[in-house]
Amino acid sequence: MNWLRQLLGRKQLYSDLSEEIRAHISEMTEELVAGGMSREEAAIAARREFGNATLIEERGREVWRWRALENFFSDTRYAARQLWRTPSFTLAVIFTLALGIGANTAVFSVVNAVVLRPLPFPEPGQLAALESMDVRGAPHPANLSYPTFFDFRKQNQVFEHIVCYRDDEVTLTGAGEARQLEGQIVSWDLFPMLQVQPELGRGFLPAEEDVGARVAVISHRLWKEQFGGVPTVVGSTIKLDGQPHTVVGVAPAGFNFPVRNRQVQVWTTLARDAASATTVPITEQRGARMLDVTARLKAGVSFARARSQMDTVAAALAKQYPDHNKNAPATYVRPELERMVGEMREPMLILLGAVGLVLLIACANVANLLLARTAEREREFAVRLAIGAARGRVVRQLIAENLLFAVLGCTAGVLLAAGVIGMGLPLVAEGIPRILETVVDSRVIAFAVILALLTSLLCSIPPGLRMARLDFPSSPSSGTRTSTEARERLRGTLVVTQIALGLVLLSGAAMLAAAFLQLTRRDLGFRPDHLLAFNFTLPSSRYDDGARVRWYTQLLDRLNSLPGVVSASGGTPLPLTGDQMRIAFEIQGRPTEPSARPRSDMAYVTPAFFRTIGTPLLAGREFTERDDENGPPVVIVNTAFAREFFPGENAVGKFIRSGASSSHMGNPMREIVGVVANAKQSQRPGPDSIYYIPYSQLAWGTPSVIVRTSLPPLAMESVLRRAVASLDREVPVYAIHTFEEIASTAMAPPRFLTGLFGSFAGIGLLLMAVGLYGVLSYSVLRRTREIGIRIALGADRGMILSMVLCRSLNLVAVGIALGLAGVTAGDRLLRQLLFGTAPSRPLLMVLACAVIAVSALAAAYLPARRAAAIAPTEALRAE
Repeated sequence: MNWLRQLLGRKQLYSDLSEEIRAHISEMTEELVAGGMSREEAAIAARREFGNATLIEERGREVWRWRALENFFSDTRYAARQLWRTPSFTLAVIFTLALGIGANTAVFSVVNAVVLRPLPFPEPGQLAALESMDVRGAPHPANLSYPTFFDFRKQNQVFEHIVCYRDDEVTLTGAGEARQLEGQIVSWDLFPMLQVQPELGRGFLPAEEDVGARVAVISHRLWKEQFGGVPTVVGSTIKLDGQPHTVVGVAPAGFNFPVRNRQVQVWTTLARDAASATTVPITEQRGARMLDVTARLKAGVSFARARSQMDTVAAALAKQYPDHNKNAPATYVRPELERMVGEMREPMLILLGAVGLVLLIACANVANLLLARTAEREREFAVRLAIGAARGRVVRQLIAENLLFAVLGCTAGVLLAAGVIGMGLPLVAEGIPRILETVVDSRVIAFAVILALLTSLLCSIPPGLRMARLDFPSSPSSGTRTSTEARERLRGTLVVTQIALGLVLLSGAAMLAAAFLQLTRRDLGFRPDHLLAFNFTLPSSRYDDGARVRWYTQLLDRLNSLPGVVSASGGTPLPLTGDQMRIAFEIQGRPTEPSARPRSDMAYVTPAFFRTIGTPLLAGREFTERDDENGPPVVIVNTAFAREFFPGENAVGKFIRSGASSSHMGNPMREIVGVVANAKQSQRPGPDSIYYIPYSQLAWGTPSVIVRTSLPPLAMESVLRRAVASLDREVPVYAIHTFEEIASTAMAPPRFLTGLFGSFAGIGLLLMAVGLYGVLSYSVLRRTREIGIRIALGADRGMILSMVLCRSLNLVAVGIALGLAGVTAGDRLLRQLLFGTAPSRPLLMVLACAVIAVSALAAAYLPARRAAAIAPTEALRAE
């Protein structure tokens, strides 16, 4: 480009000048030395004669920089004046770019928060998730048991620290009103592993994992809210579940582990589990896999090496403990961030790619607008070239205008993204990790700026090529048929690209919408309407198993007597929560080794549970009050369980022995007394096989309470709280939710993905229609004379209308063909977003193509109608 050559030429001129001065100085120095002067004096004299070459060079460079900056500001001012003169055109371009850049910025901010942002700890890349590889069925990650964790911790050679943790709900008493806290039971070296120093006090010590140790670290927020932020909290005693615990530290502000949307409020050591009230403490049960494990790699150790070494340890344990570890002969060692993001990583990246298609459609649309504007300004450019302007200077001016468009579009897009995030995030449930941390930060703004620069470049290519290749005739007012046809082909190509990309987005959105509808319409196996659930915890220090069952039975009797309560019962885990207790069992008459025993979900429930949630009984009977610890051991299974483990048989009357044991009954053979419908435990595809044990025969903890009401469920909240408080004021009620809210939370990830993809498709469809409308309108304008002559020669208005519509249909046909190829290529990626459903793909593809065709015809109708209404005399007079 000439302007760049000129600038580089000035720079070379200054460089050549300085080299010439240096040569003269060197030559004069040698002459003075030959005349008897010392070299130092000769050099000083030569410099005095010719001046300082370095200073001259620096001044030349300074002039060059100022001249370049002056040219830049000159181009920018001229571009701003051009944009100001055409406000409608300017607003159209800025609006289009704002949609493209804003959508990409909003999605990138979400992807950045969920997938890309490193964990908020020192050297986060060294944090590894350690899991067992369960080889039953398809190999998959599995949690660790305490004994396996202890073996891993003792035998590993690749980690500085290995830390286990699990969720815990604790009740804080003795510090005002009883309060339920979100807790974590962790091994002693949590804070050393994370390289985090508590704000006050210290972390845990190795000896504080032993039975009888009762220490806690509290969160910064709990310290401020509950204890007034006084330093004396360290060393004080608080009561957790009725047991005194010494506060040894306060976590720093903002600290949260594990990283999730909910804030952990208190961390205690695994000494709590070592003192668990079961026949065998959980810390000694090798088959009780409930622990998540995070480790920090030693310096210089790779993930591959760590996995190799831990695989060796796992294989040795599988041979040493075949009853429990045979099915876990290997491990998974991967970045902790990867484990935390889980299944959302690929969908998020696919969304980022999909929204990139929206930006490409926007760029094609803007390029079409700029081509039309370039065509209208050809006379101006011809005049400027005729009076001596360099072609490169004209192209540079176009680039400056496009860059200004991009800057304005970027600014509007970032503001649009910030508004969408601010309004949309409160509507997103907690189903997606870290999504509530989404903000428009420096990284997001840098991404938007890069997008703006790329957009400016992409939008500048078509008009830039047009200007670079355009051979202006001697008369600025003349034109050529060849140049017009080339311009029309280029604009048509851009529209075809928009149609193809729009079809890809629309077909993807249609598939996701159909999959989402299948999810919402499938049978849940129970009735979620008028159903309320809440939790509370009875401290084991005051309630043993028998007392807990009696207290719970008394509460249910009191709730069932309340006005507005149709039925009350309890159970854990609840349907649709996604929680599961997967426990092995054996079938009477089918002896198997412990490692080969089948596994299924398990729940413990009270009588009337199935009647309360609305799950029909299909065979046998429900639990009754007689199914207590003194009655015969019984169990109820769902249809999926009966079909999987007793195919073609009547499951009622069969016996199974669960691996779940109680302190009073152990784990006896249990008779299957009933079969119920499949109540969905999660949004996973397919039915979940599950067996239910009476709570009176397996008093593990405190079940959630479920209440079916005749009134709006939340209207009963205060009444239910008073009922619990009337039995024990130190038992707080928490996690009160309707089942509509639980179902909504379970549907949050698919709803989020479907909504975003649908928004992309809508934006793409709008931009595609606007682009086609613009191309056809411009085509009609350029062919006004031709159309007028055709009408004058006898062509009726129907022929003109069909001529314009046929051109649009040709573009649509080519675009749809290319779009179908793109859809086929991206089919494998799209299937990862379908939530395990299988919507009818051919029907949806036909529907997407029909929507594209109808939208295109609607966009083409107005230009076609305008063309058909052209009067021959007016067309010739305008020409």
